[in-house]
Amino acid sequence: MKILLISEIKDILSKISSKRELNREQKIALEHSEKVSSISIKEGRELVEELMKIGRINEKQACKIADLLPVEKDEVVAIFAKETYMPSDEEINKIIELVKKYK
Repeated sequence: MKILLISEIKDILSKISSKRELNREQKIALEHSEKVSSISIKEGRELVEELMKIGRINEKQACKIADLLPVEKDEVVAIFAKETYMPSDEEINKIIELVKKYK
């Protein structure tokens, strides 16, 4: 299973919509992705690569961070709330510094 960024979903659905009409769910997903996507695919993937070098952050968690772009400690903690791994305070600060570079 490939994990996609919201910006990648937006791109895929936009390409499909130019060729044929989207179904209801696809239209909703495209509208949502257009509203919440704030960085390009290239920037998002660069951020994911950099985030995966911090602690034990996996691709799924890195993509979630790249989609949400948290800049507060509480926002980062919320992303990891249901995960078995919680980054240390130092790692959270590194995450926030990286996100601010791309925001």
